[in-house]
Amino acid sequence: MGAVFGRRTNIVVIFIAGALFFTALGFFLASGIGGPPGTRAGQLWTEGNGTTEPAGGPNFAPVAERMRPTVVHILVTGKEAETPTSETLPQDHPQVPDDFQRQSEGSGFIISRDGYILTNRHVVEGAEKVVVTHSDGHRYDARVVGSDGRDDLALLKVEPDEDLPVAPLGDSDAMRIGDWVMAMGNPLGFEYSVTVGVVSGKGRELPSSNFGDFIQTDAAIYPGNSGGPLFNLAGEVIGVNTAVIPDTNLGFAVPINTAKEILPQLLEKGKVTRGYLGVSIQSVDLLAQKPAGVESGAAVMEVHEGAPAAKAGIKVGDVIVAFAGTPVASPEELTALVVTTSPGKRVPVTVVRDGKRRDIEVVIGVLPSTLE
Repeated sequence: MGAVFGRRTNIVVIFIAGALFFTALGFFLASGIGGPPGTRAGQLWTEGNGTTEPAGGPNFAPVAERMRPTVVHILVTGKEAETPTSETLPQDHPQVPDDFQRQSEGSGFIISRDGYILTNRHVVEGAEKVVVTHSDGHRYDARVVGSDGRDDLALLKVEPDEDLPVAPLGDSDAMRIGDWVMAMGNPLGFEYSVTVGVVSGKGRELPSSNFGDFIQTDAAIYPGNSGGPLFNLAGEVIGVNTAVIPDTNLGFAVPINTAKEILPQLLEKGKVTRGYLGVSIQSVDLLAQKPAGVESGAAVMEVHEGAPAAKAGIKVGDVIVAFAGTPVASPEELTALVVTTSPGKRVPVTVVRDGKRRDIEVVIGVLPSTLE
């Protein structure tokens, strides 16, 4: 009996072991491990869900459709308009006469229902005639109300028969690196083209510009996009497309908050009058040795003769640490505070001299036109 019982026990054990083997093999194959890649989702990879865009990804089509009527095409005629010259025309082409009326194109966007339009100054500079074309085909003769060279912005005015759609202005300070943006304009003559990308940098400087606070984006910007809007996903303008580095995908836009600061002056005076202190400054961090009692600020390297700073008693070696009660951590911060201060205003400037803080009252002057 014992031998028979032992054999039955072995048979049962073998049966159970076999069942476990095939169960494990079935799980092994079902899981995709060891099988042909991509046959089933398993531990080796994560199977996609078949969508063509990331979950929660942006759809720019509604924004583009809604904002298209707020974007305009600008055609400029004038001797100084940027256009091909005789040097770039075929050799058998007649010589361009001196009074040849050159043409250039750009973009802009409507900011008021009664016909005010924002664009770049370089789009309309030197223009003898400016024609604005709306997306519905209407054409308007435009006049240049005002322009500013430092920020490369210009305000135009057309006289529509009815209210025009407007592009709302957003908050460029709130934009973060990595936020989605959409550029719209008329690149290379292709009207109402849309490109998308992200904010890839902020506070950028360009060697060819006096302006040092550009928004950098990889949304493609081409000749003809100049003056057009850079939208956020809400359809708000957060920048004015202005420049591109050739042979790259880097475009640059003037922050719309900068435009908001100067638009009232462009409307009222046709130009921008900026404050002037009259000092050459550099970062405290660049000094060979930080002055006593100073961690940050704008070190005065030169005081311009006859300038407001000189008249008030600011000296070389002073470190400006506050302007009109606002702390100053860098030369860039001081510059931004000074240029946005109205000329003629009396302002306390806090400096550190010989380790001691002192307030000096300065009457802000007018930034010379040569420095704009």
